[in-house]
Amino acid sequence: MSQKQGVAWRNRANKCLYEAIFCRTPPPYTPKNGYGKPFIQVWKCDVKKFFDSVNQETLLKILSLRIKDSTTLNLLKEVIASYTTITGKKVGMPIGNLTSQIFANIYLNELDRFVKHQLKPKAYVRYGDDFILIETDAEKLLSFRAKVTSFLNTELKLKVNPKSDKIMKVHNGLKLLGVQFWSSGRTLNKRNLSRTKEKLASSNVSSYSGLIKKHGNKKQIKHFNWLVYEKFIADL
Repeated sequence: MSQKQGVAWRNRANKCLYEAIFCRTPPPYTPKNGYGKPFIQVWKCDVKKFFDSVNQETLLKILSLRIKDSTTLNLLKEVIASYTTITGKKVGMPIGNLTSQIFANIYLNELDRFVKHQLKPKAYVRYGDDFILIETDAEKLLSFRAKVTSFLNTELKLKVNPKSDKIMKVHNGLKLLGVQFWSSGRTLNKRNLSRTKEKLASSNVSSYSGLIKKHGNKKQIKHFNWLVYEKFIADL
């Protein structure tokens, strides 16, 4: 896969976030090795209230371009129309059934195609409604930011989340989806570690274990194992 290709990594087998970012991005410039100069710039953003803001007519239009069977289309129309966030308006996507993530990826595939085929940044990663664009040219990245914001507004009736709309340099590290990334590795952020300690239960221990082992450092893994021992094993 070339560096210029954009791709959505959510729900793809063996495509974890770490590989998505750092297997396709050169390490940041450091005075010691001189590699990667100039500094790599990252635009990090997500869609504001994505599921509550999806335009149902736009979604159905996109689906109709891919699905020609009238029975299937009518069924999808019923599913989509069963939910709305604004009374009297066709806005919002039903959450909690098997279609929500599928609809989300189909809807935001339009963004993927726009970024990949028209903007062509050095790298682009989307996971759900969170996404990053990577460039070495700061002015070009600012232009991409404006064009993506406009595309979301006009074509998909969506808005970027101003709280997460940030441009940064990779050498400072990148926080994304609860993980802190560097070119040399990654670790879970403090908020996720605290949440693990607070919410750990027999029903989710395997999920948290996988999260810690995949993204945690040795100290975090050791701490989690001790936490599991204290909570579930010590009193047996």
